[in-house]
Amino acid sequence: MAAKGASIRELVADALSNLYALRLRSALALLGIVIGAGSVIAMLTIGHMAEREALRVFSRMGLQTLVATATLPNPAAPGFDRGDIEALSRRVAAVAESAPITIASVAVDVDGASQAVNVAAATPALKALAGLEVRDGRFIGQGDGDNLVVVLGAEAPAKLSRPGAPLGVGRSLRLGLYLYSIIGILRETETTVFDPTDFNNAVIIPLSGSARALGRLPITGAMVRVRPGADVDAAAAIVANALKRANPNVRLQVQTARQLVTAISAQKAVHTKLLAAVGAISLLVGGIGVMNVMLMGVMERRREIGLRAAIGARPRDLQLMFLVEAGVLALGGGVVGTFLGLAAAYVVARSSGWAFSVPAYAAPLGIGMAAGVGLVFGLYPAIKASQLDPIEALRAD
Repeated sequence: MAAKGASIRELVADALSNLYALRLRSALALLGIVIGAGSVIAMLTIGHMAEREALRVFSRMGLQTLVATATLPNPAAPGFDRGDIEALSRRVAAVAESAPITIASVAVDVDGASQAVNVAAATPALKALAGLEVRDGRFIGQGDGDNLVVVLGAEAPAKLSRPGAPLGVGRSLRLGLYLYSIIGILRETETTVFDPTDFNNAVIIPLSGSARALGRLPITGAMVRVRPGADVDAAAAIVANALKRANPNVRLQVQTARQLVTAISAQKAVHTKLLAAVGAISLLVGGIGVMNVMLMGVMERRREIGLRAAIGARPRDLQLMFLVEAGVLALGGGVVGTFLGLAAAYVVARSSGWAFSVPAYAAPLGIGMAAGVGLVFGLYPAIKASQLDPIEALRAD
């Protein structure tokens, strides 16, 4: 039994002894803290990993990239002029590179079997701007302007091939009336909402000779890379003004990768906060369990409290005794809950294919919140214990 002026070590040892004596009740209270702390840590860590994953996906193209999309007033209206787009790097100081692109769904015929796919007519600059990598063969080059050549996305060969005759470099496919030779197949890439099309399933052809496969389809898209260090938002406004002056009849939308990352991060932050709030509610429920255990302990240990007071324990000594006991119980739950929350986040990361990453504030926050809840909810029982009349307490059964 810790006496008046007992050290923290003695109080902790005494608290552990008392909690062990009532281990079943303590375990039930501990469970609430474990669930609450674990939920908070898991949600914060998962939100952190999701944000990092969004940044990683967009890093394929770079945060200095923007996409301009034109909506035409009618199908026959002219779209972007190729020369205006390719001249942006000369006319706008902040622009490093630009590429026009137009996309249409076209029937592709392979060995007599026809299937609709997205065909992207583009220039060689698309490879760098979209962060595309070639697995086999090569990408379209400057000398392929009028050549009947195509590059397939990573999943397009399996989609277009007939059983026993897989498509590869050197094979041919038909677009409209023309036979195109496959010169390259892309590596698989992660698709984002920022991409003009799903490049994994697309067929890419040179823009110059695209009229043979797509007809007189207007150019409605452009990808632009801003120079390092330049203000992306300001560059987007300048690009939009330049394209709008060139064709005032289109309805223009310019999006930057940074804007999308910011929007995704904000959305994920809201979801994380909501889920963390649910975990915090569980933590509060656990705190109520701690208070219940402490109040029952005060009632059952009235004679002990009276004896401590009789031999000189001051009210603050009694308060400290019960506060340390509540803190030890909650702190233990916080530690266990933190490890379980991190384990749950690790499972989510592995199942989602994400890189496991723990924010620096996660573990201290989880343990600190649990300990804080324990101290707050242990305060009332501690005050109740310090207010007991020693004589009445010693008379208790």
